[in-house]
Parts: sequence; C-alpha cells; structure tokens
Amino acid sequence: MIDACAADDHCTTCSDEGVAMRVIEAAEEGLAVCAGDDGAETTVMTALVGPVAEGDALLVHAGTAIARLEETAA
Repeated sequence: MIDACAADDHCTTCSDEGVAMRVIEAAEEGLAVCAGDDGAETTVMTALVGPVAEGDALLVHAGTAIARLEETAA
C-alpha cells in the first residue's frame, strides 16, 4: 500500500504539505492564529493537538495542527 501523503513531500490528495508554524494567539477554543517562516498569519484548527499557547510550535497540514514540534523546528 502506498502512503499518499508521503509522495513528493506533499499530500497527493490535496497537494498541501506540512508546514512548521508558531502560535501567535490562542483564539477561541480549538483555534489559533499562527504564522509561518514568511510571517503570513492564518487561523489553524488545534483540536488534534489540544490546548495551545502563544509561542507553541506546530506542524500544520491543510489548516489543521497535526503535531507539536520541538522548539527549534519552527
């Protein structure tokens, strides 16, 4: 079986890739405003990783935080 999300460093289903982002602001429950390396801010769903706080580093795929990252990764 081929893992569709492992091909060519992006998801072949949605063409999105996991991106390291930093929490700028914990918004309403299950949401946070995050920024990537380029400084662009976006709202991210955080239900899969639990509560987040300003400064947390997350791996984001398709607008959803899918993992917490080590502090040096984001």
